[in-house]
Amino acid sequence: MNHSTLSLSLVGLLSFGVACGGEATSPPAEPSAEPAPTPAPPANVEASGPRAEDESFTLEARPEEGGYTTGALGRFGIHIEGRGGWHLNHEFPVSVDVTAPAGVQLPRASLSKEDAAEFVDERARFDVPFTPSAAGEHEVQAVVSFAMCNPTSCVPKTFAVALALNVE
Repeated sequence: MNHSTLSLSLVGLLSFGVACGGEATSPPAEPSAEPAPTPAPPANVEASGPRAEDESFTLEARPEEGGYTTGALGRFGIHIEGRGGWHLNHEFPVSVDVTAPAGVQLPRASLSKEDAAEFVDERARFDVPFTPSAAGEHEVQAVVSFAMCNPTSCVPKTFAVALALNVE
């Protein structure tokens, strides 16, 4: 059985408050859609392990059960879950941009909301496929951008995550 070592570094958290479905001061002519906040450059944050969370979300990178074998298609997951009444903003340009070292081939380096294995208000999951061509430890990196909303605000989030994959 192959074993995977998970190492996650989180870099770059950004917070930007934008109203998101709050009460209108005058009656609107038509129902308004949830606004998409504008992304801003990420700020530096210390690495905090395989899981990041605040009052609005939990983000986690998870290896595939059973490990990885040279030449065989494998996957790792990027999971985002809302917390405390917060939900994912469906209008925000959600993205997962992956980079891999030599020895790891990615069929697609960029994923969007449409590529998610699951994307609902409460959570999202991206299954990121790759094929390792060499045994050993390989670190893949992903920059994940999304926005969390509650009835009064939307907050964009951007994290860089790194996942060490042991391949036999």
